Order: sequence, then C-alpha cells, then structure tokens
Amino acid sequence: MVKKDPNYKKPQDPKSFGAFLKKRAPIYLGLLGLFFIFAYPALTENNLNSILDDSFQGNERIAVDMVKFYSGPNNTGITTFEVIEEKINEKYEGIKIFDDENTTATFFVEYIPPFLEAKNEFTHQVIFTFNTEGNQPIIYNWFVNIENGEISPIDDDTKNIQQTVDYYD
Repeated sequence: MVKKDPNYKKPQDPKSFGAFLKKRAPIYLGLLGLFFIFAYPALTENNLNSILDDSFQGNERIAVDMVKFYSGPNNTGITTFEVIEEKINEKYEGIKIFDDENTTATFFVEYIPPFLEAKNEFTHQVIFTFNTEGNQPIIYNWFVNIENGEISPIDDDTKNIQQTVDYYD
C-alpha cells in the first residue's frame, strides 16, 4: 500500500468559487470603494421631502396632497412641490440646506368653518413654512376646496409659484 505524503496538498480546482474570488477580490473591492465614494452620497442626499412631517390624515391629507402635487390646469409638467424646492435651492445655492439640522419645513392645514367660507368656495387653508436658523422664513399660503379640487394662492409669492406651475409646459 502506498503511503500518502503528509505535506501533499490537493491542487485547487480552478473552477472553484474561492479561487475565483481570490483572483478578483481587489477588483471587486475597488468597485465597491468607487460606489461608496461617488454613488452613495448622491443616493442618501436629503431633499425637501425628507425633512417634512407627513402625518396628516383624512381631509387634511387631501388638502396637503392637492397643494403638493398640483401640476397646472392640464395636470402635466412640474408640481408645486418641485417649484418650491427649486426656489429654496436657488435661494441657498451652494449650501446643502436640507442637510442642516436647524432647517425645518412644515405644512399647516386649517379647516375653514362654513360660516367663514366665502360663498362656500374653499374648505381649508394650507400654509407651507420653510425656516433656517438666522434667516427669514419662507411662507406660502393657499386656499383649498377639497370637494371640487380647486386651489387658490393667497399672497404674491404663492401666486408666483402657481403661475410657474401653470405655465411651465
């Protein structure tokens, strides 16, 4: 009988998964490193939606969504929310304003009682505020009728936002 050599190692099968990884591990590590350097920060970047509280329910949710997703009379093009985010980015150009912990953005919804409604036109008032530390807050106001889907800006800044949305196409 033939004795086996104790120092004899079985040659690795070149098709084994371990050999495959050993050869290419530096390449895969390099690709992972490039992903984490370039792609990961872009994927995790904060935006306006990431700092908003989205805990509305019922008619308040409907009123906020009507304002956020309003995209003009023909329902195509840019939304109100996208225009607001662009305006904020223009005002704070070169600053990652949404990553700042002191930045706040809030929607407030006020129900308009029937005795205050002008000719039963609007049922809610939606107010959007954006505030950073040490700066003047940005405030936009709308009247909303959740029954017929109509929204109307209250002040000039809000009117400019709505005109941008209406005439974007």
